[in-house]
Amino acid sequence: MLELEALIGPVAVSEPVQGFVGNETYRVRTVAGETYYVKSGPGLGAEARACSLAAEAGVPAPEIVAVGTNGAVEYLIQRAVAGGEVGPGDTAVLTSVGVELVKLHRIAGDGFGLLSGALRPTWAELLMDQVGSLDGLVDAGLLPADQRGRLVEVVADLTPEPDRPVLLHGDLHPRHIYAAGGVLTGIIDWGDALYGDPLFDLARFSIAGAGATYAVLDGYGLELTAELERTFALFRAVWSAVALRAELDAGGDWFQPHLDRIAGELARLS
Repeated sequence: MLELEALIGPVAVSEPVQGFVGNETYRVRTVAGETYYVKSGPGLGAEARACSLAAEAGVPAPEIVAVGTNGAVEYLIQRAVAGGEVGPGDTAVLTSVGVELVKLHRIAGDGFGLLSGALRPTWAELLMDQVGSLDGLVDAGLLPADQRGRLVEVVADLTPEPDRPVLLHGDLHPRHIYAAGGVLTGIIDWGDALYGDPLFDLARFSIAGAGATYAVLDGYGLELTAELERTFALFRAVWSAVALRAELDAGGDWFQPHLDRIAGELARLS
């Protein structure tokens, strides 16, 4: 049993919070008035590593208090980030997120892939691995076989190869960005961090809408051209396929938004 109070002090209240269906997350408030998040599940050592690397680069990632295993289960304790979630209209904060992503994307890796897994020598090979392993989605009647085949085709034909693998957040969207008083206070939930093409982070964020995307790109110093939008469409389709597979594997049922996005992005790439 995890001796939580030995790590953060006497606990006043603990409550479950919604997170990825493969992990359990609790918000814990101590008698001293501090708030922490306690996670248990697979891959949390890698999440802690990503937070530490980001923080070392000056990116406002959550402070890691403890990480380890409780029996056979990994756990992670992090201090709560001040403030609350931003909205797509918080352009000043989102512009500062673009500035922080520049810092994050200077952290180079030795190959392409999750921090906790085997690395691939190229970005295209990693993405081909992902879209080539979607049989379970087809077998479950979720992803049409022709769309799975088209995903493989567009990844093979259209994937740009970056100069080097860099650290990515992997699931960047407004709910993972916190601010207080109009100032960025933290970027949370690094469980999908990987080494890859920096455009993948920007493409994932672009699901938040045009206004929010332009704000982040402004801070990042990048203009949204027709060619870049095509790459974003490709990466959004891949991200949605991977997220759909993770949802199915974890026993969740939030499928339709991913299916709609895959179909829409493939149509855009036709």
